[in-house]
Amino acid sequence: MSRETDPVHALMDILRVEREAIRAADLGALTGLADRKQNALARLDAPPAEALHELRRMAIENERLLAAALQGVRAAQSRLKTIMVSARGYDSYDASGHKTAIRREGSAFERRA
Repeated sequence: MSRETDPVHALMDILRVEREAIRAADLGALTGLADRKQNALARLDAPPAEALHELRRMAIENERLLAAALQGVRAAQSRLKTIMVSARGYDSYDASGHKTAIRREGSAFERRA
């Protein structure tokens, strides 16, 4: 059985490509890999225990990398939201302790020479 037709090796190759796509932040490539991975898993029939152990290790590593990537995306979204909200203005307190809204007027910026 060649490497391409052996489901264990095919799945290992897919998991390697998946790892590199995650590390390169090419998350769009993961969509096509999901179908290939599912087909390889469907062909998997009683693989040796050591092969299963290696496949599991690779899948867990990819899961860890994907979780880290997702955490980074969420952090970036949160930061962008903070920037957008603060660009519109902010709330402050005056000398007597009353809350005062400070908002940017229109889109005019003060220019200084």
